[in-house]
Amino acid sequence: MDLLTHAMYGATVCSRAGLAGGRKGSGKRHWFKDSTVWWAVLFGLGPDIVSMWIPLAMHTLSGNEENFFYLFDGNWLVVYRLSHSLIMAAVVSSVLFLCRSLLFVPSLAWTVHVVMDAVSHGTGKFQTLLFYPFSRWGVDGVNWWQAPWVLQVACVSLPLIWLALMLWRRVPDSSGIARVPGKSQK
Repeated sequence: MDLLTHAMYGATVCSRAGLAGGRKGSGKRHWFKDSTVWWAVLFGLGPDIVSMWIPLAMHTLSGNEENFFYLFDGNWLVVYRLSHSLIMAAVVSSVLFLCRSLLFVPSLAWTVHVVMDAVSHGTGKFQTLLFYPFSRWGVDGVNWWQAPWVLQVACVSLPLIWLALMLWRRVPDSSGIARVPGKSQK
């Protein structure tokens, strides 16, 4: 998927403001003041930051006009496959769980990125090999850059998820109290 979609789904699924916040959400805090949103965005971009931003910068600064993705190969392709593996996602989240537990849930956005790429990348150079380096197995997904409907479904789903989350948080819980984000609950 594209970077914006990864960032948005990371924040939607793995921040207190999003699904990970449950019925309470971020409490009185606005979503943009919730650090878990920004950490989830960063972790949602993590696999692509680690594997592509340095070679993309080098490619751009070199003035090379050939297609970056066509030239992307060698050691950076190994880094790409490692960073887009559930093994690496598990390592990142496990280390954070042990060392910085507040970042554990936002770090799961790395896993969300890997799963999204698994279903939105078909066989070929950029197929997501889920258990790399132990296995070269991956899902034969639909290449999102060749099938516009994949990105359209992902983008239409985001506001629907947020709308459902907002409505769910306004429905009274078992105590009969409706939770309204930003309002004091007495």
